[in-house]
Amino acid sequence: MEKDIALYREKLQRYYTGGKLAQYPQKRPMRILALSRIAQRFEPARQYAEKEVNEIIKEAIAFPDVELVRRELYEYRFLGRRRDGSAYWPEEDWREAYGAYIENE
Repeated sequence: MEKDIALYREKLQRYYTGGKLAQYPQKRPMRILALSRIAQRFEPARQYAEKEVNEIIKEAIAFPDVELVRRELYEYRFLGRRRDGSAYWPEEDWREAYGAYIENE
């Protein structure tokens, strides 16, 4: 698996332009890698308003679909949120859950 992830990391570099994700990957492993890079921008144990989450995402991507990335960060459990979307926070265990993907980054 480590070999596969290393290959996906290498392929993912083609999706970046000027340090920003230029295109959202189709393949799940590459998505997880891209989302983990974005998730690392959030401070642990801090709550964020939706507007703050959007700003962090905008700084990380070069395409306009902030909502897609925010939704995927939630669905893949990088971020938790209140039911009404008024607050977001980094999930405590996402690094353990995706440890193989973020190792050596």
